[in-house]
Amino acid sequence: MKVFKFGGASVKDADAVRNVCNVMKLFPKQEIVVVVSAMGKTTNALERLTDVYYNEKGDTESIVTEIKKFHKEVIDNLFRDAQHTIYESVNNVFVELDWILEDDPIKDYDFTYDQVVSIGELLSTFIVSAWLNEEGINSTWVDVRDFMKTDNSYRDAIVDWALTKEYIHPVLDPILSQGNVVVTQGFIGVTSENFNSTLG
Repeated sequence: MKVFKFGGASVKDADAVRNVCNVMKLFPKQEIVVVVSAMGKTTNALERLTDVYYNEKGDTESIVTEIKKFHKEVIDNLFRDAQHTIYESVNNVFVELDWILEDDPIKDYDFTYDQVVSIGELLSTFIVSAWLNEEGINSTWVDVRDFMKTDNSYRDAIVDWALTKEYIHPVLDPILSQGNVVVTQGFIGVTSENFNSTLG
């Protein structure tokens, strides 16, 4: 098995996503897991959003609009079909973000940070996975929270490796055995209460 990690600069725009695909084409018929960070400066924008939201010191809507616009431009550049399912996938992630922002923060800053900032990795991986499929590389998007189990140390979560190993094989093995490339998220996991966590 080969594991590739693409950081934010490696998926900063449409051309960078195309380059990820070109790299994958160099490794046909191999078991591959692709781990992707949030695109470009998305994490920075989500950190600003968290600060504004938690401290109630500005307009969250303008920051969300900026993040949405950036990702739409990337998708528009990659996909010619305006009805492509990627638009719905990305929109569903933003709905999840909107739900968070509709209510007052329910816990401390670190908890809030992890719920908001983890959105970036979900967005980028949906786009990368969809583009690989568009280019004829069979890819399956996998939510890392299905197997990356952590403690409750928000913003600096510690992986429960025993539990993670228990979950990871049933999730990944069937996909890899079918010859599909797994595309999943870096940086994030999930607590025992099913809240997002980040690995610090």
